[in-house]
Amino acid sequence: MSEDIKVRVLGPDDAVAARDLRLESLRLFPRAFGNAWEEEAGQPLSFWADRLKGPAHWLCAEIDRALAGMAVVSLNSKMKLSHNADIGAVYVREQFHRRGVADALMQSVMEYLETRVMYATLNVSADNVAAQKLYARFGFAVCGQLESELNVDGSFIDELMMRKRFF
Repeated sequence: MSEDIKVRVLGPDDAVAARDLRLESLRLFPRAFGNAWEEEAGQPLSFWADRLKGPAHWLCAEIDRALAGMAVVSLNSKMKLSHNADIGAVYVREQFHRRGVADALMQSVMEYLETRVMYATLNVSADNVAAQKLYARFGFAVCGQLESELNVDGSFIDELMMRKRFF
């Protein structure tokens, strides 16, 4: 079996695949994401195509043409904040866990950002140790904690802010 992971940018023509993957992540792991499945599930396909036009940079990982995971990178467009980027929506489908997909996605994110920004920031659930370890391998360090940042069905979840400096 080939484990050749290809990472590419999703475009408007990928709206169906991006929608399906994003909704799957929100449905299966509601504690890991700031958006709710209920908020995004009813959006028309045009909403998804527009999201993929920008300004965020949607990356996907594929193995043997199967969509394995995704990550979204947003550069800050405000003049005083343009040296910052946010990383979010990092998700790998369960059948592709422990096959290097998350590392390939994060490596592509790092390569995209290394000459564009000074800092990248992300949030991760305080109880998601595996994700924290992934981000730490790529140079992210905890810089703050957001108490009760998410409310998922009445259960409050703390999030850690992690940041990386590029130069």
